[in-house]
Order: sequence, then C-alpha cells, then structure tokens
Amino acid sequence: MSRRRPEPAGAHRIGAVAIVVLSLFAVSALRAAHLQIVAAPKLRARAEDQSRRRLKLLSARGTIYDRHLRELAVSIPGGSVFVDPTELLEVPGGLERLSEVLSLDPKAAGRQLERGGRRFAWLKRRISPSEDEALRALKLPGVGVAQEAHRFYPNRTLAAQLLGFVGLEGEGQGGLEYQYETALRGREFYVEAERDARGGFLLTDAPDPTRGRGRSVVLTIDETIQHIVEEELSRAVESSASKGGWGIALDPATGEILALAENPAFNPNAISSSRMETRKIRATADVYEPGSTFKALFLGILLDQHIVRPMDRVFCENGAWTVHRKTIHDHSPHGWLTVADILKVSSNIGVAKLSERISPEAFYEGLRRYGVGEPSGVDLPGESRGILPPVRTWAKITPKTISFGQGVSATALQVASAVGAIANHGQRMRPHVVAAVLDENGVEIRRVAPEPVARSIGPEAAGELTRMLEAVVQGEGGTAPQAAIPGYTVAGKTGTAWKPDPNGRGYLRHSIVASFVGFVPSQAPRFVLLMAVDEPSKGSLYGGTIAGPAFREAGRRILAYLQVPPEPGAAVATAKPPAQAGQEADWAVAPVAEELAAGAMPDLRGLTMREALRRLQGTGVPVRLTLSGTGVAESQEPGPGTALVAGNTCRIVFRPLL
Repeated sequence: MSRRRPEPAGAHRIGAVAIVVLSLFAVSALRAAHLQIVAAPKLRARAEDQSRRRLKLLSARGTIYDRHLRELAVSIPGGSVFVDPTELLEVPGGLERLSEVLSLDPKAAGRQLERGGRRFAWLKRRISPSEDEALRALKLPGVGVAQEAHRFYPNRTLAAQLLGFVGLEGEGQGGLEYQYETALRGREFYVEAERDARGGFLLTDAPDPTRGRGRSVVLTIDETIQHIVEEELSRAVESSASKGGWGIALDPATGEILALAENPAFNPNAISSSRMETRKIRATADVYEPGSTFKALFLGILLDQHIVRPMDRVFCENGAWTVHRKTIHDHSPHGWLTVADILKVSSNIGVAKLSERISPEAFYEGLRRYGVGEPSGVDLPGESRGILPPVRTWAKITPKTISFGQGVSATALQVASAVGAIANHGQRMRPHVVAAVLDENGVEIRRVAPEPVARSIGPEAAGELTRMLEAVVQGEGGTAPQAAIPGYTVAGKTGTAWKPDPNGRGYLRHSIVASFVGFVPSQAPRFVLLMAVDEPSKGSLYGGTIAGPAFREAGRRILAYLQVPPEPGAAVATAKPPAQAGQEADWAVAPVAEELAAGAMPDLRGLTMREALRRLQGTGVPVRLTLSGTGVAESQEPGPGTALVAGNTCRIVFRPLL
C-alpha cells in the first residue's frame, strides 16, 4: 500500500483564504441581493427623502368682485420658504442669516422649525420679491422657495370686515372668505423639489398656481358706494371722537347690500398688525338698543292695524310722565301733539301713551314681522338674532319702553332691513351680499334672486309712515334737519340710545349710540342708508347732529354717483350746513336746479373719472381739463353750480379707493 505525500503547509493557508474570500463574496452577494431586492424600496425612499421633497400646495382661490366686476380680493403668485432643519442647522449662523433676510426672530424661527418636523418645515409664507432675491443670494443648504397663490386685497382696508381674510394655510377666516370657503377654495396639488449641488432645493416643475382655481363670487356691493360710506363714517367718528361706528346702504326693493362699512378698519394684507376685535362685522354681530329709530316701526304697526291716524292727538305731559312707578322723560316739554308730530319731535311720552292702545301680543307680533329678534338671514357669518323678550315675560312698563327703543336690541342690519320694509311699501326683503357665483372660467353658474321675507305693514300704512318720516327731516321742528339733502326728499329717523350698564344697573348716561336711518328719494327710494357712531364724546351727542350730517354727505354723493336727478319741487337748502372736518361744505350754496343746468359746473365729487367726464360733457360747454390722481373725484374747481365759460380750465383731483 502506497503512502500519500503530505501537502505543503502553504496549501492549507491558501485554501483557508479561498474559503474566507468565497464566504465574503457570498455574504456580499447576499447583502447586495438583500439591498437590491428586499431593502430596495426602503432605501430608495430614504434617498428620495434626503434629496427630494413632495410639497402640497393650494391653487388660487376664486376672485371676489363687486357688482361691476371690480376686483376686491384676488390671488397672485408669491414665494413661500420651506426648510430641511437637519441641513440648515448644521450651517454655523445659517438660521440667524436666514432670519435676518426674512425679518424673523431667530429664536421664534428655531421653535417653528422644531414644530415643523425632522426633515421639513414651512418657515415663512408670502415673502416679498426683495426677500426672495436676498434669500437666493444666501445659497443656504436645505432652504427652498415654492411658488404659491397668495391672497391680495387691492383696496387694502376697503370692506375689510365684509371680505374677511385668508390664513397661512389658505383657509378663509372671517367674512365672505369664510362664508364661501367651499366655493372660493382652490384645489390641492403636489410638486416635487430636488436638492441642488449646494444643498438647496429647486422645484423640478414650475406649476401654475392659478391652475384649478376656485370659483369666484360677484357681490351686490358697489366699490364706489362702499368707499363713500366708509369715508363719511370715518369723518363722523373722527369729528365726534367716537369709539367707532358702522354704516349700511341697501336697495330696499331687492335686499341687495350696496355697502357695509365698519370703523375702525384693518388691512387684511397685514392681518398680524390688527386686533381680533376689529375684524368682526359689528353691523351684523353686535346688538345695541336702537332708541328712537324704533318709534317709526312702532307707529307703523299702529297705522297698519288702524289703531291711530296721523292727525290723532295725544297729551305729552309737558316733558315728564310717571307711570308704573317709573318716570318717562322727553328731551323737551310738549303738550298736545298729533301722532305725526310725536314722530317728528321724537316724543318718548307720546309713543309710550300710544302703546296702551295695542295689546302686548299684537305689538310683539308686529315687531316680529319687521324681523326684530330673529336673524335677517344675510349670507354672512356670525349674525346675531338680537333681543326681543318673549311677550309672556313683559312687565306693565315693557311695551312703553320698547315703543321708544329701550329693552330691546337689534343689529344695525336688522334696523336697516326693517326701515327698508317701510321704503318698499311694507314688504321686507332678505338682505344679501352675493349676487352670483362664477366657475373657474368666469361663467355664471348661480344667480341669487331677490327673496321676499315678510309683509311688515301694508302699503297704505307704509305710505302714511313715509310722509311722517319726511317731516322728521324736512318739517319745522323735526329732529333731523341736518340730514336733509338739497333737491331730494328724505324720509328718516334719528336715534340717540343710551347703552345699558353691563352691571345691570340701568343705563350709562354718557355712553350712547347715535344713529340716523333713512331712504331717498322718499317716494321712489334708491337706497336705505344707516349711519351710526358708537360712544361719541365730543360735541352734541344726538343722532340728528352726529349721524345726520354723515347721512347727508354720504347720501348726496351716492345720489350723484348713481346720477339720480333732483325731484321737481323738492326743497333746496339756502344756507350752508355745518362743515365737517377736512371737507368743503359749499355744495349747498347754489340751487340744485342751477347746479345741474346746461352751462353750469355739476357736482363731480364721488364720481369716477369716466363718470365725471361724461357729466361734464352733458353741460355742452367745451372747457380745458386738468386731471390728477386716480379713483374717485375728491375736489373740483370751479365749485358746483358755477357758470362755465368755454375755454376756461376745470381742475379735478381724484383720490384712490384705499
């Protein structure tokens, strides 16, 4: 038997190495197979997470237009900054430099990045073009800019409370932006962002943020009328050193709200600089005791039920009447007054005595037909229903105090709507601010039709009451001569209401709401206008002397804007009314017939440039024109009613609707 030759020791080592190498190859192959087959999806996702971002953006919201398709709220492209915190925070001083460019507090920005998540956070939405340029110059890793559709309000504070505003995530907050969020909101879409060589993010596609925009809404609001009401309200608030105020103009025949003004205002383009209290629509959300404006509603109920006639007489106790252990006062003593005169001089005692002629149940139901104590149904958020105590809770004194507007509360819109029923021959219409809805291509898909709500009083009673309300303004001894508009017959009522003591102890004698509500021309009303100031503290504190002039000036300018001709035979002012701060008061010097005659300078204030030029052409006198500014006419030379001479220069200064 032969022996095997022993193998060299080196052969064993080579074999061992081969086995190790083969084992390593096998492990590597298995690892590669695991990575490429089993773990591939997870690794691919991790790689994309490090180099790509998928961003959810909103397309443009629909536009909000006024009744003439003038833009009140639009969506425009703008940049928003997003960050990968893990990348940015590794750069020494990176967050501080980024915060400086974006005008942010570094500590607050750091907390925001911590809240956003480990690899993604929005840092600032809606950056300016200059911020965008400075940001790109920094070339910081982990920082990107996405183009989004940002909300912009071109008229800044105009109708701010009515329009509302949009939050950082594109959601409507307050006003119409909230009420019509479902229609206005654009569709969501996603874009990819890739990391560049420096670690910054670039969008792989450049989406059009206006793609898939929301539906648009057309309002009943008239931008020019809104501006006029806001401006005159602001003057009244300033001249009386008031806490604030509100104004409403509406078409009584349709319920369309032409203007809804609030003071103080805010700029929805800079929402962070405003207070929450100033953002709500006080004209629909806040209630107040309307005071003597309620006398018109009460007397309308009595006239409608044939309980009284305008010439019936009532003894008004010479200014003080004690009944049910309470004493009711008038602001001046009166003896015998007709029902018409009770309204004209605004006698509390007169209406209180008349309240004894109607049952509490009939009185209560009559107020309900005016819409007192229930929401008006306006298409705005947060409307209050007001306060009308159930008739079963009325004390003996209650009908007397409610007859002159105490012990009952309403919103400004409810009061304007109720007076609108009187102007509309007794028929109350549902107030509304949206006229139509358009699809994303601008095609109308829904039209809001006028909606009758209730017959408040009959046409005959409404006619009698209108003539009585005319005497409040035009009649000798009426409480609102300063609300008269030369050339037009105004029907309206003053209100000077004490505010209840929040401690439940009567009324605050130095805290009032002064208001005037009326319609013009009284026999064919183009609009109802309510002007109210809250807690005036300077000058005379009556509705007729504070809100009356504001009504007059706003009403005069609206009539000029609407080109409503003067009424034949209507009274024309022969003396100057008191001037308001910062405003000329020479408009009443020239008779209206002369002012609008051919060859005389018309009153152009409150008109747009196109409307002013058209009005000048109607004079038939060729003149040179000097125009400056944009928006609506603020001042003119020569003044209204001045004879025009061919070749002379007419200067018109316009101011923007801001």
